Amino acid sequence: MGVNIWLKPLKFTLSIFIFLLTSAYIIPWLPYTRAKQHLIEGLLIITMVVEIACILYQASRGQQSHFNITDSIGRVLFPLMGIMISITYFTYAWILLDLFRLDTQLSPAMLWALRISIAIFLFGGISGFMMASGLKHNIGVADGGIGLPFTNWSTVGGDLRVSHFISLHALQMLPLIVLLMSELNISSTITLITVVGVGILHGVFAIFTLIQAINGHPFIRLD
Repeated sequence: MGVNIWLKPLKFTLSIFIFLLTSAYIIPWLPYTRAKQHLIEGLLIITMVVEIACILYQASRGQQSHFNITDSIGRVLFPLMGIMISITYFTYAWILLDLFRLDTQLSPAMLWALRISIAIFLFGGISGFMMASGLKHNIGVADGGIGLPFTNWSTVGGDLRVSHFISLHALQMLPLIVLLMSELNISSTITLITVVGVGILHGVFAIFTLIQAINGHPFIRLD
């Protein structure tokens, strides 16, 4: 689509690395048995390794990894990637349920940071499903074409990847705010109010960019 074929594998490798690192940091905070912790960590590692392996393999063939069902390999790998991502989402839905169901040693601010960030993360599944079911990420224009640097988000039409990205990376943003405010010795009450407020704004922004894309409007118009 007019960009270096290894740019997408690079972006996904970075994103998956950050996601797994975040997960490795978060999961031990929950009151899980060692067996349950290992099960969840194993599911996340396996699904993400399969995901990036499919992307790398398709790039090595000079083929698109997503939305590509033009040959027999693509018709196997693209649905396989969808299954892996679905397992990841269900695993995090399980974690979110446990954050409401189980007693933890987390501070109220961190507990709500995780609850809100995972809820927003799961909201990203809506844009993901829309892209997968429609076999495209742009709305109103064809995939590819003029886009923002590095992300390649369309600057002439709607792009579902914007909301998807914003939703997924709430998982890093909100817990980091709590950790930073804790290092600065800011009171727990102010930290809790801040993280809930930022979380609500982050969620609204994810919804806004999804509606924006659905209506065919670019995140940033440069034409």
